[in-house]
Amino acid sequence: MSFMNYNQLEELYAGHNFIAFIDSGTFETLPQLRVVRLDYNLITFLPMYFLQKNALLYIINLSHNKISTISGTSVSTPKGGNAYGWRNMLIVNLSFNTITTINEDDLLPWRNCFVHKFNVNDNNVTFIQPKAFGYLPKLGTLNMNNIKLATFDVRYFMGHVEIERLLIDSSGIKYIHPANISSMRKENVPLIKDLNLDLNILKHIPGFALRGLEKLQVLSLGGNRISNINNESFCGLHALVNISLYGNRIQSLPRASFACASNLKKIDLSRNNLVTLDPQWFDGSFFLRNLVIDQSGIRSITFRPWEVTNLQTLLAIVGYHEITEDRTPEDYEYQLNLMFHEDDEWWVNDCMKPFLEQRMPHLERVIFGDADLHPGLFYLNAIYDVIENSHKTILLLSNQSVDDAWYMTKLRMAVEHMNDTKLEKVILIFLEDIDNDHLPYLVRLLLSRNKPYLLWTEDEEGQEIFWAKVQKSMRSNRQMNNVIPV
Repeated sequence: MSFMNYNQLEELYAGHNFIAFIDSGTFETLPQLRVVRLDYNLITFLPMYFLQKNALLYIINLSHNKISTISGTSVSTPKGGNAYGWRNMLIVNLSFNTITTINEDDLLPWRNCFVHKFNVNDNNVTFIQPKAFGYLPKLGTLNMNNIKLATFDVRYFMGHVEIERLLIDSSGIKYIHPANISSMRKENVPLIKDLNLDLNILKHIPGFALRGLEKLQVLSLGGNRISNINNESFCGLHALVNISLYGNRIQSLPRASFACASNLKKIDLSRNNLVTLDPQWFDGSFFLRNLVIDQSGIRSITFRPWEVTNLQTLLAIVGYHEITEDRTPEDYEYQLNLMFHEDDEWWVNDCMKPFLEQRMPHLERVIFGDADLHPGLFYLNAIYDVIENSHKTILLLSNQSVDDAWYMTKLRMAVEHMNDTKLEKVILIFLEDIDNDHLPYLVRLLLSRNKPYLLWTEDEEGQEIFWAKVQKSMRSNRQMNNVIPV
């Protein structure tokens, strides 16, 4: 393959093919090349050496191939720079390959290059060498979700590399190995600001578990199996302001559990098994502003003067009086009912279905529009059947759908069912901006009553937040305080 006569080419899209081999001279004649997308092919090696003359390159997508290693390169790398002249790389996507190890020299091609988003998620990574990312001076988001890493070790990220957001969710992590800070030179300290270890299988957080992460501001340990922590678990995290331990198995906490992280402003202990709330757990948390403990089975609060903890604002036992439905998604005939206008089916196929397959594979009974309605019922009866027998109904809204009378009838039926059950079972997803003057009265009414809705965005980071909200919305049905007039 040669592009000799196309030296003005800036973007190359060759995904969803059967490419298995790339010749060494393939990209040499493309000095203007900025984007390379070779996803969904059969490529077995990382062709970074072949891109050494493409200094303007800023997006590389090699996801869904058969790459087994992020191999190093024999190219001589000038001191203070990298062989290829790259300075800013927007996206490097190596997700859904068969990578098993990440070694220190593997990322040599990116030496001194800022990478905004580096994806190695959904690989079989079981080993990461200390300082594996040391050649990268700065990373925006490092996505390592859904790998196979039994232990989290701070040493993996030594080398003074700055990482804005590190994601290692759903990766089978059982243990956090505390770092030996005395053997870690100042220039090797990891500079991670946001660490997500959600949906792993951690049971215990040892003392000084993440010592060395001096710049860590946000820590999320939600959806694990943590049953206990000690009052030294978070020692050394002096910059930490937000910690989430939602969805674990914590029944009680020791006094001053979070005092080591002295600048904490928000603690999320929702969806645990706390039974009682003891203010002494938060002794030493002088800057705490937001405490979230909804749906934790709390029946009593241990009486002590709140001044003992010096909490200036104890918010939000958010949702402390919130009541949710006893039934779970598994108790319904359908876990999710997705309603959409035929013009919006592309979004269902390109966005919603891949999300459900990758992030919510446990949802096995899903209705995708009219095609999945019961064939033996009249149309309106079939629609009501799936609304009534679904845990959640999601309606996609666009400029086309709000003009469709039949589609608005479906929305009205869904709202009537909410009124009948007194449960918030309907979620609105706006696929695009719709002028207020164009919004039907019922939609405006729902928005005015603070009913659940989400807004789709083309921004990648915004999409991560969007999908996280979808997952959260699917957990349970809250009881409604009033009905919606329809």
